Amino acid sequence: MYLLVLKQLTIMLVIGIGGFIFAKIFKCGDTEQKFLSKLLLYFINPCMVINSFNKPFDSAKLKLLGLVILISFFIHGIMIAIAFLTTLSKNPAHRDFNLIDRVALVFTNCGFVGIPLINGVFGSEGVFYLMGYLVVFNLLLWTFGYAQFGGSVKILKIITNPNIVAICLGLILFCLPVDIPEAVLKPIYMIGELNTATAMILIGILFASFKLPEKAPAAETEGSVPVVSRKYFIFRVIKACFIRLVFISIINLAITIVLYQLLSLIPGMDLEVLKIFMFVIYICSMCPCGTSIPSLACVFDRDTSYASLLIPLTSIGCIVTIPAFVALAELIIH
Repeated sequence: MYLLVLKQLTIMLVIGIGGFIFAKIFKCGDTEQKFLSKLLLYFINPCMVINSFNKPFDSAKLKLLGLVILISFFIHGIMIAIAFLTTLSKNPAHRDFNLIDRVALVFTNCGFVGIPLINGVFGSEGVFYLMGYLVVFNLLLWTFGYAQFGGSVKILKIITNPNIVAICLGLILFCLPVDIPEAVLKPIYMIGELNTATAMILIGILFASFKLPEKAPAAETEGSVPVVSRKYFIFRVIKACFIRLVFISIINLAITIVLYQLLSLIPGMDLEVLKIFMFVIYICSMCPCGTSIPSLACVFDRDTSYASLLIPLTSIGCIVTIPAFVALAELIIH
């Protein structure tokens, strides 16, 4: 399986490089980024989600989706605990780093990176189980994540999130004893198939327009305003990337192994299906930092340079860490 993951990441990387070159040649900026982001979020992703539910009704699959949601809550709870335990600095100058890290360590890019990756490795069945992870992700992002930056909980953001709406519609269609007409199904399928290419082109464009932050202050204080040194800035970036890509992956691997062994004892449990949805959850938890983090940092006037830097660095790093940890998991889980 790790070879399939590596192959899919390589394919995605090639498309991303194409998007990067295109953006450099044609000087793509904020307008193009916002357009592609909205196209992917509000149109392409929901179509792919709905298409993943285009299966004959199976009560067993519905129960398994509920199990995925429960496990995803547990995994997110562990990541939240790790985020708090690794951001204990009480220095006022480190407050932004602590807030950003708590969100960056918990919420991965399971949409732009996770969906095309899971689709390429496991197909529509994998995406079906991924929906459970996405439900938990969006629920916690707009409650815990939003609250961390000092805002109130945005229930409306959860209810109206296009992916949540698409999951609800998909579940209704999955449960209804009717087939979707070909004239409707085919366009949804074709639009959903654009997900991987569009997501990676967008990431390529984001990389092309990325600029390193201005150098951090060299002093620990600047008048009455506490600041951080350049060395500490670099240290926090490295620390966050290591925890996100390596430490959390090790902890979640141990959890995945234990849960797999426990769930395999359930009478009638299909071990192949169990392996698929456990790997789906594990891979989603190993993806790079979510692209929503810089947006939240910007809204609440936090350190956007630090938040933005975590995205490309963890995106590059996951090309190595995801296949490596999947290979390790395969050696243990048979």
